Amino acid sequence: MPRWASALPLCLVAAAAIAGCGSPVDLSNLTQVQMSSSQALPPPYGSAQAVLTSATSLATFRKAMSSDGIGLSGTTTSSDGCAGGTEYTIVLVRSGGKGSTTLNAYDCGGQITGNMTGNVAGFLDYVRPLLVATPSG
Repeated sequence: MPRWASALPLCLVAAAAIAGCGSPVDLSNLTQVQMSSSQALPPPYGSAQAVLTSATSLATFRKAMSSDGIGLSGTTTSSDGCAGGTEYTIVLVRSGGKGSTTLNAYDCGGQITGNMTGNVAGFLDYVRPLLVATPSG
């Protein structure tokens, strides 16, 4: 067997692992982060929002994304029949003509789905306390 043939399975496993990590999220020229959550079921119903704009809050946000290895998945996963839970939406707004990026996660029944990769549960632990409840109606 040629030498390269024995390394091929290892290379395929490494490539699959890298592909599963998603692509990095562009945090350059970040000027604002808009975050929201909504919970339909079970009570209490409600939504919450936050907007980060200060240099300090944006730096802390970048650090949280980096430490939790948050990336953008090539495909969005969806929950299979879960009712209730909490939907999170995070919009990254950039200056310099760069488009915004929307990250989403749905936390329901102990499963997190959406378009983020990395330690999403850990990242949501950072996001939750930043969100401020908004009045309904």
